[in-house]
Amino acid sequence: MPKNKFGQRPIILTSLTSRIIYQALVSSVADSMEPNSRGGEGWVQHETFAEESPSEFIVEVDIAACYEFIDHERLRQELVARTLNVEVARSITDFLGECSPNKRGLPQLTSASDTLGDLYLSVIQRQLMRQGLEVSRYADDFLIRAKNWEQANETIEYAAEFARDLGLILSYEKTRAVRSSTFKKKAESQRQLQRQYFDSERERMTFFHLVGGDRYGDVSLVELLPSDAETLKASMRRVITHWQGETREAEANPDIEFTLESSLRRMLPLAISVLQEDSKRIPTKVFTSLAFREPVRLERVCQYVLARAHRAEERSESWGLVKSLTDSGRLSPWARLWILHVVSELPEADTSAFREVMRWVTRQLSDRHETVRAQAAWAAAKFRNLNENQVLELLRYATPVTQPGIAAAMGRKAGVLAAAQRGGGLSNTLIKSVTSENTLLKESYEWGERI
Repeated sequence: MPKNKFGQRPIILTSLTSRIIYQALVSSVADSMEPNSRGGEGWVQHETFAEESPSEFIVEVDIAACYEFIDHERLRQELVARTLNVEVARSITDFLGECSPNKRGLPQLTSASDTLGDLYLSVIQRQLMRQGLEVSRYADDFLIRAKNWEQANETIEYAAEFARDLGLILSYEKTRAVRSSTFKKKAESQRQLQRQYFDSERERMTFFHLVGGDRYGDVSLVELLPSDAETLKASMRRVITHWQGETREAEANPDIEFTLESSLRRMLPLAISVLQEDSKRIPTKVFTSLAFREPVRLERVCQYVLARAHRAEERSESWGLVKSLTDSGRLSPWARLWILHVVSELPEADTSAFREVMRWVTRQLSDRHETVRAQAAWAAAKFRNLNENQVLELLRYATPVTQPGIAAAMGRKAGVLAAAQRGGGLSNTLIKSVTSENTLLKESYEWGERI
């Protein structure tokens, strides 16, 4: 999975059965643990803590690769202390040990891991507060108020020491002492952007709620009156137009930093969400430029395409955009999964872009990541492109993580062929060899057949 700027974040994946057990174990003791730091207005409150600070400095502390280095034994001790449930604590850490033999790390992209991560990091927060410091935490991002420069540096030393005791290290790129006035200026800069691009007070309030809810996720829309919605759309079109102009300037002058370009780029996920159902399609160049500059935004691009997949008049453009994304150079496994998901949902088209994308899908059946191979099988099956030899090769190297997905793809191909009253399906022998192995694979096949 891509990080916000550059590089990839490794993800521990587990089978469907394992995820259910993991979630059930953590949920059984969640009420005794730390509240979710990401919930509700968490990010807004986190930012406000810095913007309204009476202290001269704010110390920003970020934990480097936090989920990858959480120590299972130290986590077990904290679980026992907070829940008084020795058996569940041992079961959770035994499960984690099966996922990671070095006894460190949590599976990512699960609410269960978020709960455990909050519990683990609350130890650092508690120890900082015991030094008489005011602390706000959102996931692994800490903000700490410091009266002066000396206390700010001392706070960083404390944070590094407390993190080290847990087997964690600070991200020295993101850990720093900043004057509180910097956060106030940043907030004022955001308000100036609002005044520039949003015509009414209602729009500005909507903008605040949309972009203020979560640092990591993309925005979600609130209900608007028709007049407000149209005005907001017009504002978002201006954002996109101005960003395109700033992007051209930045490309022409690569050695100069364009602050407005990056500020407008932060607003693009919001613009894409607002214009998702608009009658006028956003130009393909906007999406390819955004995905190139911020790979983590590919998810928002894909969601836009999926939301408009039913528009027959845009079918050619949608496949053209997907082809452009597949041609954009090296794609991370996370990016390939998202693109394959889009492919599996789009309707067929008689275009050269569609045929090029299908050839790309076939190549993904041989990818070195089994999750990509399984997702490619699901996409290929929709268009009747999954043959017997390919399935046999997929099954040969599949683990319980992807076996249900491959079984579902087999069922999907059977369902597609049956709906079209066409032959050429997989052999009954192959199908039976999979569906008779266990109930989960049988149910997966039948589910795929019904899609």
